Amino acid sequence: MAEMRLQSLDSMGRAELLCEAQSHEFAMRDLALYLDTHPTDTEALNAFLDHKKAYKKYASVFADRFGALTMQQVEQENGWAAWSNTPWPWEKEAN
Repeated sequence: MAEMRLQSLDSMGRAELLCEAQSHEFAMRDLALYLDTHPTDTEALNAFLDHKKAYKKYASVFADRFGALTMQQVEQENGWAAWSNTPWPWEKEAN
């Protein structure tokens, strides 16, 4: 299911990309908690990996267009100043 959505990234706006990235991140965290107590559940592990792949893609596209979602996405060419000078999420949505 995530693969089908990934193909329409070019037409997605900021809010849609952010929502998708956050949804996949939430699913990863939820599955990680489950996998802590069910480490041999291959179906859950595969679902986790699918969500991880989708999250990386959405977060990468979001960062390219609108700026880093996490400090781990800060690139050397942009430097720390680009990360620290970007508006907070609630400031971006107010515009």
